[in-house]
Amino acid sequence: TNWTNIKQGAQKYLQIMELVKTTNVRANKEFQRIFNGFYRIRQRPKSFYEALYDYLERNKNNKEVSFEKTLAFFLDKFQRFEPAFSSKIVATINPNFPVWDSEVLKRLKFRSPGSQLGREIRFKKMLEIYDDIVRWYSEFINTEEAKNMIKVFDEKIGILNISDTKKIDLILWQTRS
Repeated sequence: TNWTNIKQGAQKYLQIMELVKTTNVRANKEFQRIFNGFYRIRQRPKSFYEALYDYLERNKNNKEVSFEKTLAFFLDKFQRFEPAFSSKIVATINPNFPVWDSEVLKRLKFRSPGSQLGREIRFKKMLEIYDDIVRWYSEFINTEEAKNMIKVFDEKIGILNISDTKKIDLILWQTRS
């Protein structure tokens, strides 16, 4: 576990969560730079970034925003599935939700549905996988292993205003399998 990277990630995450509350993320280039770096969003067309930040700005105070609605937004807008970005937006709006991440998928032994499946089936499978990720987190968070991870996080990083779900996320992202 790379605690130096976790500490840096936690600081960036706290900046994101502060800026999303206090600025117009559609216009704030500093927010966008930090968000893009934290979530490793690269090499996308300008229209993608504009849509992502417009959607986040319009929905940042909407606790009813869901993975399904956000996934559908990207599919309608760009005719492509964006489960990772959809989950990152949802987790920014509601920090108790986890992100869809390749490292998390590997650990949970999930595979993103392939393009050979039809659009509707892929959409449905992605919703099922995200529900499984959310369910795993809600069950895992109550285990001794998770409680220990959170305790060690707090000891090594400090007591921060970060949800237990995000603490687990930060640890999983830096603990490569």
